[in-house]
Amino acid sequence: MRRPETLLVVDDDPDNRDIICRRLEREGWATRPAESGERALEAVRAGGVDLVLLDLLMPGLGGLEVLKALRLLRSAAELPVIMVTASSDSEDVVKALGQGANDYVTKPIDFPVAVARIRAALRTRREAAAPAPTLAEIGIGTVLGGRYRLESRIGAGSHGAVYRARHLELDRPVAVKVLRTGAPGSGDADAWRRFRREGMAACRVRHPHAVAVLDFAAAGEVAYLVMELLEGQSLDRELAPGTPLGVEPSVRIAVPVCEALAEAHREGIVHRDVKPANIFLHHAGERIVPKVLDFGIARVLGQAAHRHQLTLEGWIVGTPSYMAPERFETGACDGKADVYGLGVTLFQMLSGRLPFEPTDGEPMALARMHVSEPPPPLRSVNPAVPGPLEEAVMLALAKRPQKRPSAAELAHRLAAAVPAAARTRA
Repeated sequence: MRRPETLLVVDDDPDNRDIICRRLEREGWATRPAESGERALEAVRAGGVDLVLLDLLMPGLGGLEVLKALRLLRSAAELPVIMVTASSDSEDVVKALGQGANDYVTKPIDFPVAVARIRAALRTRREAAAPAPTLAEIGIGTVLGGRYRLESRIGAGSHGAVYRARHLELDRPVAVKVLRTGAPGSGDADAWRRFRREGMAACRVRHPHAVAVLDFAAAGEVAYLVMELLEGQSLDRELAPGTPLGVEPSVRIAVPVCEALAEAHREGIVHRDVKPANIFLHHAGERIVPKVLDFGIARVLGQAAHRHQLTLEGWIVGTPSYMAPERFETGACDGKADVYGLGVTLFQMLSGRLPFEPTDGEPMALARMHVSEPPPPLRSVNPAVPGPLEEAVMLALAKRPQKRPSAAELAHRLAAAVPAAARTRA
């Protein structure tokens, strides 16, 4: 039989402590009283405390100071802290939540509400403490990190599966991408550091046309990214062989993508896998908002794969049909490689075909074409493309990175080549 969970009640008023403890014990919990912040820290260090109810205003060591000290000892997932305050000042609540409080209740205490919040915090703690699921165990209903419940599967790709999920604490929908590789959480310290670094980089890309990455974590065999939930579909679903997308629609998609890439490049972040599948056409009311997906993920997964499979498809970080020549030669990758990938994507949107398509489908033949063969003139495939637009796309496909424009320069060239598309965006 599981022991009753123990709640530490911290309040300098003995009557308050007694009332709170008795009401909580009636709900089946064990309680420990503490009359000061110092006593509370001693109790936590002694162990056996599952949740803390912490008075905000106390003489000596105040509630916020105690909270700060507690967070040095235990995380919010390991030890939930619910602040108890008679203050009506929202600034106090904001400070407490900002310093790591899980929740708060106000005095006089509404006990049914307080009990519900305590149960929710303890449930989250139990879920966080549960053994991390394996990749085989991930599915609808799985709770990741004690806070993201997977509700339905949106799709799957080479990098992993994407789920519609719910943030349990905030009660809001999010998207969770569960990465297919087990490397970041498999005990490989280098893989975890790489995943953490690239996850932090993805979180730093803040732009209206880049999907917002809200959180990332790894546990056991599972690594995942939490993102804003989008409605719509990726650009590759819009493209059909032999059917150009059209001049204005192509530019309306490409210019925002350039702007998102330019912002990432200013932060020193390279995407490494720009292609139609990583450009999402988000439906925001009646507007279509292009969003760049998967910043940083290609590098994490590609470097993990490098240890296992030294083939063109296995070790190169990216998708060969959209990769810059220098990636095949030296492996070098900077923002100009992203521009090349967008150049290939633009060529495909405007012509209905890729610029390089080996007849035998051999990957090494495709690599040789990217490195040494010029792409066909865009207007020879689709005469409806304006000359200045063809020039901008062909510059993006230059063999030497130094000859290509930056992402910001490409955005300017595209907008100048098709002013009507720029006006429609505005």
